[in-house]
Amino acid sequence: MVVLTALDQDAVMVNPFQTGGLILFEGEVLAGIARYRQQSATAPEQGGVLLGYRRDPHLHVVTATFPARGDRATRFFFKRDDPSHAATALRMWKRTKRMMDYLGEWHTHPESHPSPSSIDTRAWATIRAASLEVMLFMIAGTGEDCWMGCGNRKVLLPVRPYLAVVQ
Repeated sequence: MVVLTALDQDAVMVNPFQTGGLILFEGEVLAGIARYRQQSATAPEQGGVLLGYRRDPHLHVVTATFPARGDRATRFFFKRDDPSHAATALRMWKRTKRMMDYLGEWHTHPESHPSPSSIDTRAWATIRAASLEVMLFMIAGTGEDCWMGCGNRKVLLPVRPYLAVVQ
C-alpha cells in the first residue's frame, strides 16, 4: 500500500524489477487521478492509462488519460472502452518521436485501502502477457491510499515508496 498525502506533488517508488530502479509519478498526474476518487456513495469506478518514459532502470509517469464517454463504469466496475485512450497514447508516442510509452493502467476502487480484485489481476495478466516491458498498475482508493504494482510476463509485484513525497 502506498499512501500519498500530497496528491499534487511528485511521488517516488522503488521499481521491484530493476536494481536501483525507481518509478516517478509527476504530481500533476496524481492530482488528476485524485479528482476521480470515489468519495460519494454512488460514484462509479473511473480509470485510464499511464503514459511516460522508460529510462532504464527507471519509469517516469508524466501524463495519464482520464475517463471518457465511451468507457463503461459502475460503482464496482470500470472498463476502458473509449478509443480516445489509445488515440492519446499514439499521439503522444508520435509527438515525442517514439519516446513516450504506454506504461500501464490506473483506476479507482470504492474502498479506503484498495487492493486488486481477481478481475483486476486477470485483466493485468493479459496486458503483461502482451508486453515485453515491465508494466505499471495503480488503484486509487477513496482517501490517500493507493495500491501500486509492477509486472512482467511472469509476475505482478507491489511497489513500495522510496520517498513518499519529493519537495
